[in-house]
Amino acid sequence: MKTLKRLQIAAILLFVAIIIFASFFGVYKKEDFRVKNIIKNYSLGMHFTDKIVFTGNVKKDEEKIIYDSEGNIVEDDGETDYTEENGYKIETKKLYNEDDLNLDNYTKTKKIITKRLKKMGIGEYKISLDKETGEIKITLQKNDEVHEIEDHIKQKGELTIIDKDTKEVLISKDQVKSAKVVYGASQTDTSSTVVYLQVNFNKEGAKKLEEISQIYVKSEEEDTDKDETAEEGEEQTENETDSETENIKYITVDLDGQALSSTYFGEKMSTGVLYVPITQAQDQETLAKQVKEINNVATVVNNGVLPLEYEFSEEEIEVNVSNKNLIIGIAIPSAILLLACIYLIIKFKVKGLVDTLLQIGYIALVLLAIRYTNVVTTIGGIVAIAIFAAINYVFNYIVLKNLSDNLTLNWKTVGKFAIYTIPVYVLAVILAFNKLTAINSFGMSMVWGSFCLYIYNLTITKAVLEMLS
Repeated sequence: MKTLKRLQIAAILLFVAIIIFASFFGVYKKEDFRVKNIIKNYSLGMHFTDKIVFTGNVKKDEEKIIYDSEGNIVEDDGETDYTEENGYKIETKKLYNEDDLNLDNYTKTKKIITKRLKKMGIGEYKISLDKETGEIKITLQKNDEVHEIEDHIKQKGELTIIDKDTKEVLISKDQVKSAKVVYGASQTDTSSTVVYLQVNFNKEGAKKLEEISQIYVKSEEEDTDKDETAEEGEEQTENETDSETENIKYITVDLDGQALSSTYFGEKMSTGVLYVPITQAQDQETLAKQVKEINNVATVVNNGVLPLEYEFSEEEIEVNVSNKNLIIGIAIPSAILLLACIYLIIKFKVKGLVDTLLQIGYIALVLLAIRYTNVVTTIGGIVAIAIFAAINYVFNYIVLKNLSDNLTLNWKTVGKFAIYTIPVYVLAVILAFNKLTAINSFGMSMVWGSFCLYIYNLTITKAVLEMLS
């Protein structure tokens, strides 16, 4: 019987050792002539990665307007000498006048950009506004997507429907209600998936959409070539032909002067919804990228039009947490935990030694859970892990104390411990729903810390220590 117990204990401790090794050191396999760690990396917060700071200032562009002698606006043909001697007058018009450059527009611009950043799910970021000059500073983590995000930040957000040929605005930005991404199978290529931008219009826009859907269509026009000298009633010769030519009137879905797609209508649009085909993909990886990109376009449309356009410059900043500071930050709580575990070993002998290994296993399990649930690791998240390492220590001390007094860990004891720590769990849940990355990281780390605390200890820790009794 004792041999069986020892084998069971050894098997469980081996399993815990595997968790510890996988979490702290990784699991490696050979791939393409190199060794690769197959354990997922941490999603690091802003303090632990390089950053790019985008500094934006209101555009100072100027536009030259040419008038002829009669006061009509003339387009520059690139050849004419538009001088006063030749009867022309040139005025320089700024993109924005002084009345536009006010705190209200600065604040509105910042709010819209902040909404875009939140909806794009880019992780941790910082944004600040100089209320005097309107300068906006945006700090983002350096990654492969950061410049794509910058492009969307700069967009004004004016979605319009125009005539492809004449550029006449058919539906203005004020008639667009919202947009979102949808996708479905291609009608011409069954192996492809088409990604659409679904544009929803308000009442006025829906009425206008219904009107133009009956105009911008494909039609057939009869084209008859006849011998002009033939008399009425004569039959056509074999060289004379009757034919029909295809005529298509296109609309263009335009975002800030850039065409997203050109199309025409096949039926009357009376629902106030337009599905705009943007692109298509044949594999899931490409589809995911394209859906994400078009979703960012929808985010720009849905969160308002910028009252001011900005020009951005960028500056790269290296990670501001040095290896030395990181080591110190991890070493201090680790040393405190080690001293506390030494106390357990002295007080509870073999059980204390085994429990020390089990407590390391608990921390390793929490770290794995955080990685595989994509919790962003921030300084706050590390603090949360340290807090639950301390709570776990108290829980384990209660277990050891009960066993040393020849008692088993019953549900009454567990329930009492859970009741005493309820405020911690409530705080964890509340903070986990916060959208700010630093707070969310703290809350989610606490959530996984509490979840692993009971699952791990009531299955592994309790079983091992009771078998040692």
